[in-house]
Parts: sequence; structure tokens; C-alpha cells
Amino acid sequence: MRHLLAGILTLALLSDAIAQTATPPSSPELSRRELRKQDRQVCTAQAVQENVARRNRAEFLRYCMADRQGKRRAATHR
Repeated sequence: MRHLLAGILTLALLSDAIAQTATPPSSPELSRRELRKQDRQVCTAQAVQENVARRNRAEFLRYCMADRQGKRRAATHR
């Protein structure tokens, strides 16, 4: 029960953080550091939402972040 409440609280905080870090259309592109930070927040929220065990979360985050970076690069090269 405690983990469920912690997960819900984390999701609420991350969604607020993501909403605050969303770039307005007129601002320049995000830096690599900001993109990594945003990817980590989104992937962490996704891991919590999918109930990924804490011991498996690092691997999940690596693959999730790599997928997001790959999609971004593919979109840039087209």
C-alpha cells in the first residue's frame, strides 16, 4: 500500500514538473541536458505507471531513454 501511494505521489509530482518544463512554441530547442532530464522524468513516470520493480527500473530507464533519443534523431534526419 505504501508503494502504491508513493507511486501515485511521484506521478503527480512528475506530471506537474513535466507541465512546467514544456517549452512554449516560440522558445528555442532544448539543450541535450534538458532533453535527457525530460526523458528521464517521462520514463520514470512510465516505469511507475507500469509497476516496474525498483530493481529492474534502471534497465527500463536505459531502454526507454534510448528509444526516445532514437525517435528524436530519426525525426531530425528526415
